[in-house]
Amino acid sequence: MNKKGFTLVELLAVILLMALVAVIAFNGVGAISGAIKKGIWENKIELIENGAVRYGEDNIYEMTHFGQNCGVHENCLTVEVGFLLQRNYIATNDRDKEGNKILINDVTEESVNDTTVNIWLENNVVYAKYND
Repeated sequence: MNKKGFTLVELLAVILLMALVAVIAFNGVGAISGAIKKGIWENKIELIENGAVRYGEDNIYEMTHFGQNCGVHENCLTVEVGFLLQRNYIATNDRDKEGNKILINDVTEESVNDTTVNIWLENNVVYAKYND
């Protein structure tokens, strides 16, 4: 540095270093944000499956008498997430434009109301698996 101020090269070097630090920080924050969204979505899947199990427990007769074979499981029902939302088996505060309950995938930011859950009875225990 001379007595009059910084040289152009010194200023450019500082700006370049600040830009490099900003890029590294931005990528780190983006990765953390993505991991948080994925974790939230995994918790929502667990809520969907727990709500489906409660629905299955309330409708065992329907499963045992009208259930289908869904892959490796017999006595299986396949229900939509929106169906479980409407019947309050899954809690959410999110609403669409018409005021209907909606569940959002935090990773893709899309509604999952049309996706399905398989519910089956095995050894008198109800299980559920969300279908991606």
